[in-house]
Amino acid sequence: MSQRDSQSSLNSLKSLSEGLLRGAGLSGRRGNVLEIRHDFAPCFDKPFLHCADEGFGVSLSLTCARDGDPDQSICCDSALLPFQGGSFRAVVLHHVISDGFEPELAEACRVLQSNGTLIVLGLNRMAWRYRFQDKDRPLPGLAPLAVRNRLVSLGMSMRGFAGAGLGGRQAPALLRSGPSAACLPLADLLILEACKEGGPLLTPLRRAKGAAVVQSLLAGE
Repeated sequence: MSQRDSQSSLNSLKSLSEGLLRGAGLSGRRGNVLEIRHDFAPCFDKPFLHCADEGFGVSLSLTCARDGDPDQSICCDSALLPFQGGSFRAVVLHHVISDGFEPELAEACRVLQSNGTLIVLGLNRMAWRYRFQDKDRPLPGLAPLAVRNRLVSLGMSMRGFAGAGLGGRQAPALLRSGPSAACLPLADLLILEACKEGGPLLTPLRRAKGAAVVQSLLAGE
């Protein structure tokens, strides 16, 4: 895949991802939002996942590089997050999860507040876009039923599935209900939404202003 084709594919994936997140009500949501993103996944603009005037938003990257962007303020292990339990109202796992046994999924559930929302976003491992993606910059393929079962075992309540894109195209933009839902198993991009129920509500972490961009190191690096 040429560099131009690779960038075009990334832009298309970003468009589909943003459409699904908007559909799930995660764009511009008030409250603390944590995003854990694969290095090769498209980057969202900082205000996209949280309100520009909100106190605390964190974006983690799964990079192994120790020299990050000068604006990044913290390095941490995404498999062992340095946040207290119940710190975030929403967590977005952005092309991080495959079968659900990645440590980031359990950590996401731990740091999620009671009644908080967990979003797992990823390429459908059975669909066109995953099979024909850039082999030099591969993203993991999501197995939705396996991830759903893992979430249930972690005490999460499922809210539903949604999908976008067929055969590498950007349309239809959303496959969630009605006749279009029959195409969901073939959708290029999938989103799983779950909720953490029960337990006391905890006071979230706050920053004075702006969002922290965090670089994460894998364990053992």
